Amino acid sequence: MINNWESFEINYCRIERLYDRKIERVLSTSYLFIYINSGEGLLSIDIEKFLFRKGDLLFIPAECTYHLQFKNTCCIDYYFLQFQVYQAREISIDTYKKVKLKKENNFLQSFVLQPVDKIPMLLDELLALERDKLTNNHFLKQAKIAMIFHYFMSNQQQTAPKDTMLAIEETKKYLENHYHETISTALLAKKVGLSPKYYSQLFKKEYGIGVQDFLTEIRIGKAKELLVKTSNSLRVIATSVGYADEFYLSRVFKKIVGIPPTNYRKKRELKIASYDFSTTGHLLALHIIPYAASLHPKWTRYYYQFFHDDILVHLNAYKIHSQWESNIQKLSEEKPDKIIAKDDISDKEKQALEKIAPVYYYHVQNCSWKSQLLEIASYIHCEMDAEYFLKVYENKVNETKKLLQEQLEKETVLVVSIFKNTLVLNRSRTAIDLVYQDLGFSSAQPKEDIQLNETISLSYLVSLNPTYLFLNIRQDIDTIGFWEKLKCSKEWNRIKAVKSKKVAFIQSDPWNEYSASSHLRVLHNIQELMVEKVQAN
Repeated sequence: MINNWESFEINYCRIERLYDRKIERVLSTSYLFIYINSGEGLLSIDIEKFLFRKGDLLFIPAECTYHLQFKNTCCIDYYFLQFQVYQAREISIDTYKKVKLKKENNFLQSFVLQPVDKIPMLLDELLALERDKLTNNHFLKQAKIAMIFHYFMSNQQQTAPKDTMLAIEETKKYLENHYHETISTALLAKKVGLSPKYYSQLFKKEYGIGVQDFLTEIRIGKAKELLVKTSNSLRVIATSVGYADEFYLSRVFKKIVGIPPTNYRKKRELKIASYDFSTTGHLLALHIIPYAASLHPKWTRYYYQFFHDDILVHLNAYKIHSQWESNIQKLSEEKPDKIIAKDDISDKEKQALEKIAPVYYYHVQNCSWKSQLLEIASYIHCEMDAEYFLKVYENKVNETKKLLQEQLEKETVLVVSIFKNTLVLNRSRTAIDLVYQDLGFSSAQPKEDIQLNETISLSYLVSLNPTYLFLNIRQDIDTIGFWEKLKCSKEWNRIKAVKSKKVAFIQSDPWNEYSASSHLRVLHNIQELMVEKVQAN
């Protein structure tokens, strides 16, 4: 928390007033204030979630992913204010450098606050200045953002009055912190001042799961962690997570996980740390759940959704190559038995990793994902699992070819990514390997010209004129703003794929990952995008 603001500068970026625009999970490239004029819902910041309602001021830090979910029944009206925070840092006497304030130096402790009454009025005035294109408006807008920030910082300790849903959110947090205690629905309902039946109905409506099922999920997740991280007996673990004895724990565990806790512990005896997304994809293809891996609700959405509780040590997944020291620190603390990593990381990283545990580096340069899978399988003695996966993959390729036979014969395809104001062809090896080689789609670009991660102009894309587009749009405000303008342009709408509405929107996960698992998931995705759409038509 920052107390002395004399060396800091708040820079205004832009403001909008929005009524029905959905904000999917996106990356914040700057700081944001979102003032809710009307509506209520759920704010997600990275892995944390917060309820909001009319009159709340939401604060979004830079360098995080966030998601606004409004309830379907409410009218939506909110201000969206974007700004940057800089700090003047002394380099030498009389020499200063202006640097952006980073996420780890977060200056606010809360993300949903009740603002003072003046803020809506100031936002209205700032919006009016934004729409008025006078030459010197920049200075007025800078002054207005400073006033908004001053009022906000002066009143940030003000707490929002409780309502029923905020109180239910508090009981959810109570469950997460007191899972090891005896907890009844009646106890939680009493905390909120509701009848147990009505409380249960509201909880399930809000979170999509019953109170006791939610508590069971937490307890089994903690039991998994203790089974792998400790040598404690089942009886001790049962008591630790809130169950009366090991027999009841075993029954519930087998029902939820599919195998008894003793079998789960045996399967996880070797603690293998995955040092990157691709390694995680290879290990999961071999039915090995890593002890440690990079997880994030956006960058590794699939792994986060399905393996969040089983991967016990969550490494940093944001700017993984530039912030690797924090991952080294976490691995040092958690002490895995083995580490698997690509061989293209820096020597400094390799030296740090090798101080923690034995490390296996698999080849990246000029190596296909199939070779990488077999190499890793040989190291951990899972060769049969690798061969089986490759057969499954081949069968899936042949199945997809049959389903897409007509499209394979007539479509010319391109895989395009949009990043900020840049168009990129074939941003991933997966796209090239799978779309053009394994499936055999005809490329709108001459095959001899295909290269990885090629920046192109819009006019060149128009000249290639594909009949089918796989399009990835990076989810940050700048890129989305560019896309909104691009899709309205005459040039973009001249492309055959756009005119015939054959543009399939794809996600970075799994398309930008290069692993066994990602290839199989991309195949499934292509079937969903192309086969199901044809059947629907």
